[in-house]
Amino acid sequence: MPPNLDRVNAAAKRAAQTRFTALLHHIDEDALLRAFRRQKRQASAGVDGVTMAKYEEGLTDNIRDLCGRVHTGRYRPQPVRRVYIPKADGGKRPLGVPALEDKIVQSAVAEVLSAVYEADFLGFSYGFRPGRNPHMALDALHTAIMSQRVNWVLDADIRSFFDSVDHEWLLRMVAHRIADPRILRLLELWLRPTNGVVVMPAVAS
Repeated sequence: MPPNLDRVNAAAKRAAQTRFTALLHHIDEDALLRAFRRQKRQASAGVDGVTMAKYEEGLTDNIRDLCGRVHTGRYRPQPVRRVYIPKADGGKRPLGVPALEDKIVQSAVAEVLSAVYEADFLGFSYGFRPGRNPHMALDALHTAIMSQRVNWVLDADIRSFFDSVDHEWLLRMVAHRIADPRILRLLELWLRPTNGVVVMPAVAS
């Protein structure tokens, strides 16, 4: 975590009721460049067809332009390319493929949000958290089982969880900690169904 986000994390730890009103300045060119470096080079392109290699040809100018659009309110996410991945049971799992620039901004915002919410998450929570993985969760489970009497273990999954999340309630929950209207606006833009979806009958992303 970069030093500026370390300070955000420290502030979040000091007071669980703190609402952060100014976070967008952390989405600077350095943050966007880090986010670009985190992307998978072989990932499928979004609706604009822009790949990592193509974007990298003018990386400095592209990142500077993207940063300017984010901070002046001119950034707009592109429609998500929808592909369907075959499932073992014969069905198909829908997968959204955002444009590269949208992935970059989303990753940069996620880095900032993680600095806040890592202070709130419980120690036994492992899903989708930086620096944690399923193997660590299994190790913690093994330790718990071996150190105390356990009569049963529940393995549960929420069907189509991400497809059924109430976006209005999600944004309300985020607003308990995040009060920067510019960050909230970005989240709303990404969640807004009117952004459109381009459906592609592909079998892989």
